Amino acid sequence: MNAEPQTKPCPVCKAPMEGTLQDYVVTLDEGDDITMEDVPMWLCEQCGYSEIEEEVAATIEDMLEHISEMLDDATRDAAGE
Repeated sequence: MNAEPQTKPCPVCKAPMEGTLQDYVVTLDEGDDITMEDVPMWLCEQCGYSEIEEEVAATIEDMLEHISEMLDDATRDAAGE
């Protein structure tokens, strides 16, 4: 049984946006990039607009906070603090 793909109208061009999994690149304050694979998002194939749901954005923010804490801890450990 094949499920129909989820769609919603694009806020830019009004074409149907499809729910998909895409790589999502986040640039950290230090300038480094982190690529998160298979992030659920909405993508408009007509104009290229994409967006992620609030819950997904919150999860990404939590992950970035955790990564930042780990890097801070590693920096303190390397400095002998």
